Amino acid sequence: MTPTSPHGARRMAALDGIRTIAVFLVILFHVSAPRAAAGFIGVDIFFVLSGYLITAGLMRETQRKGRISLGGFWLRRFKRLMPAALLTLAAVTVWMLWIAPLYQIRSVSTDLWWTLLYVANWHLMAANSYFSDTGAASPLLHMWSLAVEEQFYVAWPLILLATLGVALLITRRRRQSTPEGHVKLFGHVAGWLTVVLIIASAVTLYAVYDPAFPDRAYMGTDAKAFEPLLGALAAILLTNPGIKQWLTRHHRLLGWIGVGVMLALFPFLDGPPALYYQWGALAFSVGALFLIVGLVLAQGQGLLARVLGWEPIAYLGRISYGLYLWHWPLAIWIIGDREGFRWIRALAVVVLTVAAAAASYHLVEMPVRTWKWFTAKRSAVLAVVLLVTMLVAVSFGGGTPLSPVLQKLRPGDTLNRNIVLMVGDSVPQRFNPELEKAAAGRGLRIASATAGGCAPSGIDIPLYVGKPDVVCSGVIGFQTQALEQFHPGTVVWWSRYELADMRVDGEIIGPETERFWKITADNLQVAADRLRSDGATLVMVATDRIGVGVYAACTPEDCHPFLDRLAHHDEYRQRWNAMVQAFAKDNDRVTVIGVDDLYCTDDGVPCDDEHDGVLTRKDGSHFSDEKLMPGIAEAIIERVFEAANG
Repeated sequence: MTPTSPHGARRMAALDGIRTIAVFLVILFHVSAPRAAAGFIGVDIFFVLSGYLITAGLMRETQRKGRISLGGFWLRRFKRLMPAALLTLAAVTVWMLWIAPLYQIRSVSTDLWWTLLYVANWHLMAANSYFSDTGAASPLLHMWSLAVEEQFYVAWPLILLATLGVALLITRRRRQSTPEGHVKLFGHVAGWLTVVLIIASAVTLYAVYDPAFPDRAYMGTDAKAFEPLLGALAAILLTNPGIKQWLTRHHRLLGWIGVGVMLALFPFLDGPPALYYQWGALAFSVGALFLIVGLVLAQGQGLLARVLGWEPIAYLGRISYGLYLWHWPLAIWIIGDREGFRWIRALAVVVLTVAAAAASYHLVEMPVRTWKWFTAKRSAVLAVVLLVTMLVAVSFGGGTPLSPVLQKLRPGDTLNRNIVLMVGDSVPQRFNPELEKAAAGRGLRIASATAGGCAPSGIDIPLYVGKPDVVCSGVIGFQTQALEQFHPGTVVWWSRYELADMRVDGEIIGPETERFWKITADNLQVAADRLRSDGATLVMVATDRIGVGVYAACTPEDCHPFLDRLAHHDEYRQRWNAMVQAFAKDNDRVTVIGVDDLYCTDDGVPCDDEHDGVLTRKDGSHFSDEKLMPGIAEAIIERVFEAANG
């Protein structure tokens, strides 16, 4: 990941070796290599190392000059981060505009926008899932970690600068205003402040963890800040001569303790499990910190330092930023969403990743860092120009705040009868890749305005007791932009969240009340009018029966209220489907199709969808049997085609 090193410090080959281990743990995790299910932990190593390196540079500058140059620090960060990142993002933009499936263009456009602004983690935690399938995975999903680091790079120097100012003020009031005095006090105050922030962040990770939605805890800057802060604490402590002397005497033991802690925890962090959020990440990061400090104080001496500093290993560490940037897009393009380990494709990903990272390092990154032409002023101007250019370019994909403006510049608003726009929840969202393949056989293309956990009507849903509502109102604008961008001839409505509770004027209303059904009918009319406003035919998929796989998550002892409703109160599904059928009879360009007969083998609810001993839907909702999925997709597309053209 980020190629940071203390400004003015000699580069340590052993620390590059740590980068190599960290990045290849992540790569092996992302190509689904055997026994690499805990490889995501490599990101935690990067965070700790980055926190140490940038803080060591800032502390060194403070001791030399008695101040922190924010402009100089941020310029160095931009010169090291922006060139390689923009190169990778440019490649993803080209893929999005000319190669990507139609259903993925808008989501990738949005991902690119937030990635360029370095706040991708807050966007991606809501739009994707790092640890579960949400359909076609974004080639930018890995950028969440760079966003966390960049936010840390912006905030942390400001915090240290403010702390330095406080230390100076205190020493002046004590009439002890010497450079050495206020720098020493600064170290003490910064150290204790860092300890407080570490505790606060680690507690946040524990507190916001939700097994049903782990991405908030995993990707949140507040919940992950303790990792770079641990590295920062080490850098601050090492400015204290007494502490540094004591640690130097025990650096070998420190390094080996770090290795032992990391190796001991690694087998228990697959997934990751709840243990990761409940102090497992903190313990592993402390182990990484011990190793880093041990290597720093070893100064290249000892077995660990020599092995990790071996030139082939160290070289891969020097290009690790490019390795991290390129490996995930290449994995998506070469391996895709296929389950299981495919060693030939995985090997191709690794080889191409190394080649791309090496080319980026030698042809782009190093010239920008070392050529005299890239002065501070020129670098800043060039960065702004390239960033604005990229923001405009990615907006042509249709998923950014600039997209509606650019859309008006495009001529033509003819109905595209070969485009089918999917609206609905995570079921069609995850099934889009198969639907796209099936649609191609009829000369159709699949576009998407789906949103997991939301009905096409955009009503906000209080799904979890004691948790914030699922805010779905943004779905309406998302659909409107998609209609203006694609002008689809057919819109397919496929969702089951019409049966979820809704919040209206602060009150939670469920389907056991007549008011719920009155509001639902009104929402249906409004949404259908919006989706047909461009002349499209609306094909509504009758809500299908949930499968027996639901019992894996919905036991008699513990069943989420929404799942319980789907599994044990089928009268609500039947009433909704009857409403949809009646609506189609009374409205032009609205038809209804059923789909659950394609995979349910009985008439029960939940239905038995087992074929040859394998459940079509492991969780009772989302298609998972790769052998049956192509046939189901073809049958659904055939029904959609007949309904739209009948």
